[in-house]
Amino acid sequence: MRLPQFVNRVVLVLGLAAGLLGSAFVGAFEVKEGDLKTIFYAKTDVPVVWRYTPNSEVMILDMPGLELLGRTFNRVTQLTEQQYTEAYPRVLTSQELSRYIGNAHRTFANFAAGHDLRISDLVQFFNLADRDKVELFPEEYALRDFLLQQGLIKEWRGFYQAQKPHSIILSIPQVQDRRGNEPALTSQARYAILLHELSHAEFHTNAAYNKYCRGFWASGLTESQREAFRKFLAGMRYSVENEELVINEMQAYLVFTPDAGAFSAARLGVSESSLAGMREAFVRGRPPVQLPLRVKAGELP
Repeated sequence: MRLPQFVNRVVLVLGLAAGLLGSAFVGAFEVKEGDLKTIFYAKTDVPVVWRYTPNSEVMILDMPGLELLGRTFNRVTQLTEQQYTEAYPRVLTSQELSRYIGNAHRTFANFAAGHDLRISDLVQFFNLADRDKVELFPEEYALRDFLLQQGLIKEWRGFYQAQKPHSIILSIPQVQDRRGNEPALTSQARYAILLHELSHAEFHTNAAYNKYCRGFWASGLTESQREAFRKFLAGMRYSVENEELVINEMQAYLVFTPDAGAFSAARLGVSESSLAGMREAFVRGRPPVQLPLRVKAGELP
């Protein structure tokens, strides 16, 4: 009993220390505009927010460092994607979050490589944190302040309200070499993460594409294939009882994650021919989405 407690305290202390070292990044974000190719090839050593020109509802936070990315988004992602069946959803304290990530055999730097959040999700997160008096990281407060400054949310009588509830905030990491407790991240991985997250934005903001994905899930896959996706996602602690979340992740992994390290037939638990057949069926139906559909692992825009 004492050993896990000690390990979790060490993880928490290391996370807090990393936050102090990265505190220079906390503050106003630089805002730019760009399309997929512009964003992918951009290099930055400070956080940048991209207004995604093909879709005005989407903003992308481009983060220089996986630890910084995790301290900004891991806690809200744990709330929105992994607490669906909780009778009393709540924001984890920093110690609870460190323990949760440690129990998943992860760190703040590799808990998730990218994130997609609706403004309504973020409003719920900040309201619950205030309700329960949970002290957040400086990076999370910086994100909240940015949303307030941009008029995406507002504070009214002690509560946060969404001004644009259906707008989407995505996050992606910069390319980096291995450093400290952070893994390396290649150009190919950055592209796969960017495509994956943009497909989530399409699912949230493109009603025709959302309908297409739901139809494909219901009629384009067999029950055993649907169960394979549920099992794959459950292994990463997604709340698979949330069918909307499962369908959203299905389309993102199936077609928009050209990285065998993140998604493959072996990881899904199916044959190569079965996975290829699912992908071909999805593309053959002509999904109404403005993203490249046949990207192969290793290809860049």
